[in-house]
Amino acid sequence: MNKIRILLADDNEMMRNALALFLETDADVDVVAQAVDGHDVLAQLDAACPDVICMDVNMGTLNGMETTRQVLMLQPRVRIIGLSAHADRTFVAAMVEAGAVGYVVKGNAGLELLAAIHAVHQGRTFFSAQS
Repeated sequence: MNKIRILLADDNEMMRNALALFLETDADVDVVAQAVDGHDVLAQLDAACPDVICMDVNMGTLNGMETTRQVLMLQPRVRIIGLSAHADRTFVAAMVEAGAVGYVVKGNAGLELLAAIHAVHQGRTFFSAQS
């Protein structure tokens, strides 16, 4: 079975690295790239060829919503999970409107992110209990 290829996008380096270390504990997951903002996601998209992108909602110059829209125009098969410190439904709705099929609150990432990745990779949706 092929591993699920993950691109992690978060402007917080410590969060990105911690998530990458955690995700790599799952034998079915391979973190193939990390991005610091939306421009970085778009620059790495073709080379990384991710199955799933874990997309921080609030990144620097190109936020998660706009990056999600652009990614899906370029590679519509990619599944995107919004990742945010905010459980506010307006953020969730904005990410879903942009094309995300999942949303995980960062405070629950350790408990929910792997489940979300597996769910969206299998064609389902996943939304954090707090969202």
